[in-house]
Amino acid sequence: MLLIRFGVKSLIFILIFLTINPLLTSLATDYFSTELKQDVELDYRAYIYALDAARPALSNEQWLALLKRISEQSNLTVKTISTPASEQTQTILVENVHDGNLQAVTAKIQGNELIQFSAFRVKDNVETILFFIQYGLPLGLILFLFLLHTLWLQYRLFRLELASKLIAKGQLSGRADTGLFAIGRVNETFNHMAEKLERLFAQQRHMIRAISHELKTPIFRLQLKLELLDKSSNNEKLIYELFEECDELDTLVHEILEYSKVEQFSSSLNFTEINLSNSLQNYAKSIEKYCNHPIILDVQQSIFARVDNAGIKRVIHNLVVNADKYAVEQIHVSLLRQGRRLLLTVEDDGIGIAKGKRELVFQPFYTVDESRTGKRHGVGLGLAIVKEILSSHDANVEISKSQFGGACLTIDLSSCFVE
Repeated sequence: MLLIRFGVKSLIFILIFLTINPLLTSLATDYFSTELKQDVELDYRAYIYALDAARPALSNEQWLALLKRISEQSNLTVKTISTPASEQTQTILVENVHDGNLQAVTAKIQGNELIQFSAFRVKDNVETILFFIQYGLPLGLILFLFLLHTLWLQYRLFRLELASKLIAKGQLSGRADTGLFAIGRVNETFNHMAEKLERLFAQQRHMIRAISHELKTPIFRLQLKLELLDKSSNNEKLIYELFEECDELDTLVHEILEYSKVEQFSSSLNFTEINLSNSLQNYAKSIEKYCNHPIILDVQQSIFARVDNAGIKRVIHNLVVNADKYAVEQIHVSLLRQGRRLLLTVEDDGIGIAKGKRELVFQPFYTVDESRTGKRHGVGLGLAIVKEILSSHDANVEISKSQFGGACLTIDLSSCFVE
């Protein structure tokens, strides 16, 4: 299909060239055969009148010297003609200046002496101009039309790209133009794909919500029945373990709902400029009440960023809670500016995360408890939610070994930094 379109466009350009070339050639020839002859004739007449007036006062030697000097200092070759010209020779004769058959003008001086002007530069100049008009202009016009076509196609692709970016940001209702700005059937196919994706995501989101809400009811009933059981010494430990399992199921349902909101973009982001330093300090103090370890802050003052405030709070919450699960004595949170880079780090002094598993922890439901404490902590959605939120901020997170011995999660918020 692409080859066929290319062949059709090439044929159109060739037809345009074959149509324009004869027309421009005819116009150029007519113009030069008339206008150029008139201009040259007027230039020659000026020389002839001047020479005719000066001839009586000059001797033959002076006359020949004058003609020689004119030939050397101008683009004219002037010489006398010894052979008598025909009696019908007029004062000036201008013919076929541009076609190469006759490049000379013959004139009478004082009614009987003949001189001949040869404009030896006219031929090359005229042929160059004619060649440019015959071939340069048609090709230039075709290239200009091709450029306009390319720019128009680029603009339509740009509008299609805008629709793609809207969908990539979670606005699944974004569609490509189907009118003047459409690119053949590409835009229709794109819109069909977008509609199908929107429908599938909506169905998936609805299913996840329905399942999660349906799970809440039996979990609540199970917890209620456990409360009514006889907590004798024989089954107290079992009941306690069942309560823990119910709490874990409840947490799982809650995290699935939250991850669904973030991954399916159901919660709209509201980007505003905030004092990130103050927000981090205030939120760290509020969350420290629920942590088992103290939070040590290292925050540079008056750092502003354009972020979704609720999303960033969720990121900080998940990272601090995750660090609190594996910390031994303390949690370190820092916000530092390094040139044009803005880095937010959360560290703990636990065992850390093995290099081979640092990328895996951002996958949904993946946990590395066996490499850290051997005990299950959470459902493995906290860091996946962090990854999704940061993606909407054009930010990224990396895991390394902390200077305190545990894991160090570094968030690069340079794209959100406001000077």
